[in-house]
Amino acid sequence: MPRPNKTWIRKEKIIDVGKCKYCNQSMTSEDSFIPIGKIIRGKYIYKNAHYDCVRKADEDKTYENESKFDW
Repeated sequence: MPRPNKTWIRKEKIIDVGKCKYCNQSMTSEDSFIPIGKIIRGKYIYKNAHYDCVRKADEDKTYENESKFDW
């Protein structure tokens, strides 16, 4: 039995998701971002960050840790 055709069309919505945690630039739903959340008083609080900003911050932390150890 064939399926009936869809009668609705999905509309692409572009919304503002807030500011980046690291660079404080505004982000839209089209940007690649990571929601960073923590629990405060039993509720999740999210701060979003660009994927590239998180990657850059992680690389900086890695280099700091490598310079401290002198094997």
